[in-house]
Amino acid sequence: MSGPARLALVAGLLTACSAPAPPTASAEVTCVAQSDARRQLCTVTLMDRNTGRALEGVTVTLSADMPSMPLAHSVRPVTARPAPGGRYAGLLELEMTGRWVIAVRLSGPVNDQLTHTLDVD
Repeated sequence: MSGPARLALVAGLLTACSAPAPPTASAEVTCVAQSDARRQLCTVTLMDRNTGRALEGVTVTLSADMPSMPLAHSVRPVTARPAPGGRYAGLLELEMTGRWVIAVRLSGPVNDQLTHTLDVD
């Protein structure tokens, strides 16, 4: 076997044996007020953009900040509970009404961060 043919064979074997690319997440975030408008149950639905399948086994952390008063509020981050169908839910205890930015951090098979704007009246 010639040098170029051997290199092509080795390159093909390495490609065939490499790990698949990690999934790319598509996310939908919805928040619903509970007993008080400042108590928001946020649900994150995660799908793999490439396959359209639900993403399970992801650690989802939710936190919140007011863009009009950065770092002025100390909303405790919460780890969302997993549910079937790639859904994750967590309860955020916001300190006041107004516009909040919900930060959603993903770790595990997907590592990413996204934000969702929420107006609380």
